[in-house]
Amino acid sequence: MDLVCDNIVEEILRRLPAKYLHRVRAVSRRYNDLVVSPGFVARYWQSHAPHLCGVFLQTESLIRPWGHFPDFLAVSPRPSATESMFASDLGFLPHLPESELQVETMGDAKKILIVHSTAGLLLCCRGRNNVGQYYVCNPVSWQWVSLPELPWRHYRQYGILSVTDNGDGIIRCFQVFLFNHPMDWHKTGGGLGFKVFSSETGQWRATAMRFSHLNDHGHSPLFLGQSGTAYYTTHGAKDLVMAYNCAHASIRVIPSPDSVPESPRNRCIGERQGGSLRHAHIDSSVFEVWDLQQESENGWTLVHQVSVMELAQRNLEEATYLAKCGRSTVQGLIDSYSLFPLLGFHPTEDIIYMDVGHYVAAYSMEQGTMRYESPRQCFHNDLFSYGHPAHPVVIPTIKEAPVLV
Repeated sequence: MDLVCDNIVEEILRRLPAKYLHRVRAVSRRYNDLVVSPGFVARYWQSHAPHLCGVFLQTESLIRPWGHFPDFLAVSPRPSATESMFASDLGFLPHLPESELQVETMGDAKKILIVHSTAGLLLCCRGRNNVGQYYVCNPVSWQWVSLPELPWRHYRQYGILSVTDNGDGIIRCFQVFLFNHPMDWHKTGGGLGFKVFSSETGQWRATAMRFSHLNDHGHSPLFLGQSGTAYYTTHGAKDLVMAYNCAHASIRVIPSPDSVPESPRNRCIGERQGGSLRHAHIDSSVFEVWDLQQESENGWTLVHQVSVMELAQRNLEEATYLAKCGRSTVQGLIDSYSLFPLLGFHPTEDIIYMDVGHYVAAYSMEQGTMRYESPRQCFHNDLFSYGHPAHPVVIPTIKEAPVLV
């Protein structure tokens, strides 16, 4: 290797998984200088970023010794040389010895579940029903930190991970917010109670807020955005999208697109990298996708539209298979809003993930067709958009909390 020029050595090192780069630096001063050089860092992450953008699927159909086994779907298949650089199974998180597990929660405590995704990091928890531990991790570099144990008895709630940087992409600190589904908020008079952890203090705290926008009408499923915002829809004379941002403790009210019928059962909301909001729905007549820029209040733009019958004809094999699984007909699925249940969006590509007979399929807005992606049943709250930035992402150190005497 000493006879090989730096350009070729860089090409070799660029194909290594990120978790091995720190070991390469220890080989020699030459390798260390190459790996830490700004040019190599930029080229390394730019070349890998397209393969590290997609969605995590979280189901319980496959169980490994350490618990839950998520799957990752990317539009661009990873080259075989980089197969091992992405730890989508989260197997690098710590295993609990059997001696530390209580008999009544042993099976549940083994499971590692994804709670939220942002800035190339994942918020995970151990256990679905009785959460024993929360983690923040980077599935690319395999770095992880465990959060202090909650000082309250805790069952799994919705959670959001929020990060703060100095404008240069380097994460300075992070916060974790745990809260109940908005459909329960009106039971406390429009109050939201949540638990907050900050890496700057190393402590959990309980706090509450009150909102005047909540009502007793039914609520749609909750969708969590990478910006740290929770989206849900209230049904009334005019459906409204309520966007609660945890980091800024603010709530934004957004009218649904005008053509969306009241209370459609088959729709989803998601964020696009770059700041726009995406809304899709499918009813008995039409499938539509709308985009909304964050700086606009009512500027929904229709970006894709197709009749449901045409959609079924374009994807006749999938529609027929779905009807067979549901012991119905294609027309029966269309009439009941059950044709191609919507799961979520790809964060950067014009792709929508759908449930086709308990298989996850990717629908291309550009081609109008879908392809099978995973033979696993998935629900909307089991799909997490993920995108690793084109630069290293390091989890900041958690400040040690003071010991109370």
